[in-house]
Amino acid sequence: MPVYNVAPALLQRCLRSIETQTYTPLQLIVADDGSDTPVADAIRMPHRGLAATRNEALTYATGEYVMFVDADDYLLPDCIERAVKEIGDRDILQFGMQRVTTDGDRIGLLIPHSFYRLTSACGRLYRRQWLTDNPIRFEEKRYYEDVYFSVRMWQLHPRHKVIRYAGYCYTVNPASITATVHEKDKEALCEWLRHQVRDAKTIANKAIAAYTLMRVQAHFWKERRKSN
Repeated sequence: MPVYNVAPALLQRCLRSIETQTYTPLQLIVADDGSDTPVADAIRMPHRGLAATRNEALTYATGEYVMFVDADDYLLPDCIERAVKEIGDRDILQFGMQRVTTDGDRIGLLIPHSFYRLTSACGRLYRRQWLTDNPIRFEEKRYYEDVYFSVRMWQLHPRHKVIRYAGYCYTVNPASITATVHEKDKEALCEWLRHQVRDAKTIANKAIAAYTLMRVQAHFWKERRKSN
């Protein structure tokens, strides 16, 4: 779990949701990305961004499975137990998210209908051995690092399973990083996806990149309409 200057109330909510999971034992890795006020019992790092912090935290993981959780989000009490039961012999389990306010009020659902519908690295359970065996990590010094990671991950065609269970609660926070990105970062992502479409060596990988590009462009268009 990467942490950088997260509001204390949100961080405590996230930590409580992990500590009270019905599945035990758990290894909780908190990586402090150079917060102004150091986080207790965390791996302390110089500020390098979310991607670098996740990559660093991953080197400490020892369990059979890995789940990424952002510090302003939280999990339903049975989330990890349900995920471990459902993953079976697969490498990746994709499940859904609830969109919530900072007060925890639900404002929507993000339910996966297909394996690449959601591009967040959260809302998944990963077999750690698969992450170890495959050379994908989060790209540093980029915004929307989850999209880059997810496209590369799905293009490796892991054995996967999708369930319509929304156990991850994603906080819609106007102060978050993705709320302050610039147009050049959005265009950089779209251009990278266009390259992925052009350079894909299989029809399946071309389809993954093209579908993601379509969804990303639609999302950015909606954002612009709301701001106008």
